[in-house]
Amino acid sequence: MGYLNYEFFDEFKALDNLCRDIYGESIDKKLGVTLYLEDMDRKAYQGTFKVSGWTSDYNHLKSARNVRNELAHSRNSMMVDICSQEDIDFVRSFRTRILNQTDPIAMLRKQTTQPRPASNSQQKQHQQPNYTYTTPPKTPTGCFTIVASFFVVVACVIAFLL
Repeated sequence: MGYLNYEFFDEFKALDNLCRDIYGESIDKKLGVTLYLEDMDRKAYQGTFKVSGWTSDYNHLKSARNVRNELAHSRNSMMVDICSQEDIDFVRSFRTRILNQTDPIAMLRKQTTQPRPASNSQQKQHQQPNYTYTTPPKTPTGCFTIVASFFVVVACVIAFLL
């Protein structure tokens, strides 16, 4: 009875320790997964648009942390399984993704630090300069802000309901 809870707790502890190794010890003794989630919060605007599955990973990770907190702090929580095999599989695979640097934060870092292709810079050097004046293209920043705000609000509502 409660076997899944123990397995989940052990898997979450391994993930949390890995995140602690990455982020170091926090001043207020926050868990490593909490620090990872806070990092995702800080980078949510870019991550939502640049990394496929960002919001889904964020919500699953936050849900897993809530299950862990329930198991750790609720009385008799280990007696009845409150997590599923899917929860265990997610935590295990997320830890593997961090180790393989295919987690959301690593993917965002890879996308934002990729150097520009050398072939484009060589082509630009051989082209004749164009002196005609063109207006810069307008970017719809307001639309992105609204969409990002919407995702943050939805994530907060889901977190509140859990």
